[in-house]
Amino acid sequence: MVEYFRHSMKKITITVVFLEPSLDISFEAGMAEATKLTPGISDVLVGIVPLLPIVVTGMTEPSIPYVSCAIRWFVPCPKPISRVDRFLTVFDASVWLTMIIVFVLTSTLFWFSANYPDRTVQIDSKNLQTISKCMYNAWSIFIGVSVPEMPRSWKLRIFFIIYVCYCFAMSTVFQAFFVSFLVEPGYGGKFETFQDLFDSSVNYGFNAIVEFGMATMEFSDHLQFPLTRRVDCVDMKTCLMRMMSDGDVATISSSTFAKYIFSELGYQGEIKSPCYLDENFIYGSAVALFTKGNPLVKQFNTILRRLLEAGIGERYWKQLNYHARLRSRTKSEEDGSSMYFVFTLTHMVPAFSVLGFGYSCSTIMFIVEFLYRRFSK
Repeated sequence: MVEYFRHSMKKITITVVFLEPSLDISFEAGMAEATKLTPGISDVLVGIVPLLPIVVTGMTEPSIPYVSCAIRWFVPCPKPISRVDRFLTVFDASVWLTMIIVFVLTSTLFWFSANYPDRTVQIDSKNLQTISKCMYNAWSIFIGVSVPEMPRSWKLRIFFIIYVCYCFAMSTVFQAFFVSFLVEPGYGGKFETFQDLFDSSVNYGFNAIVEFGMATMEFSDHLQFPLTRRVDCVDMKTCLMRMMSDGDVATISSSTFAKYIFSELGYQGEIKSPCYLDENFIYGSAVALFTKGNPLVKQFNTILRRLLEAGIGERYWKQLNYHARLRSRTKSEEDGSSMYFVFTLTHMVPAFSVLGFGYSCSTIMFIVEFLYRRFSK
């Protein structure tokens, strides 16, 4: 808004004297600046001046809105899923259950085919004549290990080939997802509605001046948060930083202001943009306040309307965000951050976990068989 005002006053050829700006976004600071208009301490008030009845009174005269934006709930972004948890969700529970059922039925069918049908005509391999050996062979095929001996009967060989093809297909799909999840495990679920946010443990970061403005509207969902889940966000920039870093607070802010703050902070990598609820519950506009009867209002509105129609304001806003992103990128490069990561042993935790689980099962089975052999004799 300051750029709009400077450009307009330059066209009117009026010298502008700026008073010390107020950087505090609070109700007291806003009222202190607004009260300077009546005694003539200041002639124009520019900045974050919302077009509300509590701001625009009979003692002041507003300009045309120079910016209109949506007021949204900004919420914590989804957190990355751990690689161990992602490994367990490669397949759905129904797929895991189906694979277990197929494994049991295959072992049973191996044992049944090797012992009952045509057993007087053709004796099949002894490796398939007990339940334990049938399960051993079925598990070997499932994990891609060679079996000790191929089946002899043609019926069992046909089913054996079908089971090998099934295991090969499932193993290929599993390995493809497994390797992808090792590199990028993905993110958890995000907040989509206000009810999702309210049911979570995230606190509500409120601002006194924002709540005072919403008191004149019909929106009251934010009042549902108890006092134990309310955090005072006097500094909105600090509050937004806490939302992105800690993920324990959500706040209400304008899309324009939030996007600039995130461009200035320069979040990269896992966090690329601010997260917000899809619903826009408030649309607000910002104006400049003049003293009542100020002759500059008409000329200022004329020039401001031409600037907006020409897209000068949109161009300036894009340049402002672009320079903020450049500064943040420079700081991130100085800090040594990068979009690439080093492949370390932490990425192989799921693979070593499966290997350790297999070794543990093998050790337990060895001890059980040893004890069984010892005491059975």
